[in-house]
Amino acid sequence: MRQKSVFIDSSFFKALLDADDDFYMQAIKIWKFFLQQSTPLVTTNYIIDEILTLIRNRCGLELALDFRSVLTEYASSIKLIRVTVDDDAGAWQWFEKDWSKLSYTDCVSFVVMKRLGITHIATFDEHFKRAGFTLVS
Repeated sequence: MRQKSVFIDSSFFKALLDADDDFYMQAIKIWKFFLQQSTPLVTTNYIIDEILTLIRNRCGLELALDFRSVLTEYASSIKLIRVTVDDDAGAWQWFEKDWSKLSYTDCVSFVVMKRLGITHIATFDEHFKRAGFTLVS
């Protein structure tokens, strides 16, 4: 039986990279589990854009460049999906919802996950649970 893919969100990457993040230890534990189980991981170019900007602004350029090294090292474990025009268009249906702090990138992630049939996500963002996805913990 094929193992289910898990989508990786920006909040998970941030926690994994930033030792000062409240979820750092939990992210490390989950990451190790993913690697041990050879879990198929998926993210998007929008997530990469968002996390590089977030890490650079909050933690500095050096950690952002370290993240690039992580992406290179685990390139065979993390499938990078390019967001399509249809994904962008579909995101607006989510974006129009009146949810506090719902980012456009989250909305695009919802659409991409639905398109790919991915139900599980590594995140510390409760919006994904509200949108009907299962948070990996």
